[in-house]
Amino acid sequence: MLSTLKKLTTLALASIALQATAAERPIQFPEYSSALTISGYAVQSIHSTHTPGWGIGGEAQYARDYFNQGGGFKYFPEGTDGAIVNVYLGTGYKRYAQIQYGYGTEGQLYRFRSENDLAYLWVLGRHLLNLDLTLPTRYENYPNNRWVTIFSIEKYDNRRYLDNVSLGLGLRY
Repeated sequence: MLSTLKKLTTLALASIALQATAAERPIQFPEYSSALTISGYAVQSIHSTHTPGWGIGGEAQYARDYFNQGGGFKYFPEGTDGAIVNVYLGTGYKRYAQIQYGYGTEGQLYRFRSENDLAYLWVLGRHLLNLDLTLPTRYENYPNNRWVTIFSIEKYDNRRYLDNVSLGLGLRY
């Protein structure tokens, strides 16, 4: 029977051997089929620049292949007394294009949301500056970078002055 020290030594040597052969394998980029994203963003109302005007917000969003849900808040320092808190439920194509229905402190709302990898957008921008119209490949950027950009448009049912556009930065888990 092997002692505990011999078992641990064998396990350590086996893990080192597996790592040594990893250099011979091709690069592998696993795809995230679901992710939790926590983000913060700047908000600007669409219909009016004075009430509610600009604001800040944050959210936590979980997205699966065709299903997403989350919650968030928005605060307009010049336009409302307190923060607006909403919960969302929706469908869409992964994290790239989501249509959501929400309900919160200011009533019902409809929302379009998009989330893209920051590294992918950076490489795409470099391509466009060089007039290269090809899409970035998996070898030009790290495809599952955790930093993402968030874009959303919200339309409230009963509070038209709260309709807004948001742009922000998030971290995917």
